[in-house]
Amino acid sequence: MDPLLIAGVLIALVAVSTLIGVVVRARTGRVRADGQHVDTALLDAEAELTLLQLSSPVCSACVAMRRVGGQIATADETVGHREIDVTEHPDLVRELGVLSTPTTLVVDRVGRVRSRIIGAAAAATVRETLEDARRTPAGVAA
Repeated sequence: MDPLLIAGVLIALVAVSTLIGVVVRARTGRVRADGQHVDTALLDAEAELTLLQLSSPVCSACVAMRRVGGQIATADETVGHREIDVTEHPDLVRELGVLSTPTTLVVDRVGRVRSRIIGAAAAATVRETLEDARRTPAGVAA
């Protein structure tokens, strides 16, 4: 086989791999508005807002997000944190259009999804998202 062809194929593979890595990294920790509803039985009944984290058993980023969500809920009594295993709730995953874990939904008392955090996010990002949800009028996604 021609060495020039092999080199070209290797360069193309590296370029494609790099592009995939950049896209994945850009999506991690991303926050977007939502507007869907979830069953209020999944929420922390005492909280104004619940961080509803959808996780999978073999997800290292889920562990980091669990820690962040738990710390925020412990520090702020108006925020609850619940974690759901996506392998046990495939219908919910499909209904909400969850494509990766962790996906953390900021949900108000009536089950309205105010925001969606995709990937592991820094605590500051989560707190900012919660504040945005509090400032946004009811019926409008954060």
